[in-house]
Amino acid sequence: MPPADRPLRKPTPAPALPAASLFQEPGFETGPLPPDERPSILMILAEEVAVCRKCSNLAESRTQTVFADGSPLARLMFVGEAPGADEDRTGIPFVGRAGQLLTDMITKGMGLRRQDVYIANILKCRPPENREPSLEESANCLPYLERQIDIVRPEFLCLLGRVAVQYLLGTSLSMGKLRGKWYRYRGIATIVTYHPAYLLRTPSVKKDAWEDLQLLMNAMGLPVPSRKKSQD
Repeated sequence: MPPADRPLRKPTPAPALPAASLFQEPGFETGPLPPDERPSILMILAEEVAVCRKCSNLAESRTQTVFADGSPLARLMFVGEAPGADEDRTGIPFVGRAGQLLTDMITKGMGLRRQDVYIANILKCRPPENREPSLEESANCLPYLERQIDIVRPEFLCLLGRVAVQYLLGTSLSMGKLRGKWYRYRGIATIVTYHPAYLLRTPSVKKDAWEDLQLLMNAMGLPVPSRKKSQD
């Protein structure tokens, strides 16, 4: 029986791991929803999020909630930390500088269209001054993300940065120790890489993020270019 941090060669079906193993949660209790029902159910959930006041301070300071972007039928879902100022203004996740870099990673790096993946965050409201989400805020908002994942039921998850990893994989290990390996979230093949905002601050680790994307592309059966085009 392979350990939880062993690289995953074939993401489907999931290898059997001990129920108590780190990075291995039980699968979903119900089967996937019919594809034609997912958009309307996500819309109902987005409306619920839009009026959420579990975190009164965030509800008072937000312009609007930021639910998600992309396809309810996506094979791949990206999960980030929280909206920033641009996202709070537009209501769309990852539209600022970090969002442009993520779009480049998806389109120029992986050869996909942004509208064909699904993008969400741990928090649906912008924390003031773009601070890190608190434990209480994350606990309040995480059930919404869990329901999004349950509805979309992607084949692959890509967790962007330490905060997403902390709350979905339940670990405080460093990104350096976690990246480059496969994990499981409720049976979904899951990989971690640096948040695009961190890549903007630390360009030297862009090569590491590209290695992570190549690992993801190989598992998804996507062609990996022999030479990566540089990203701005």
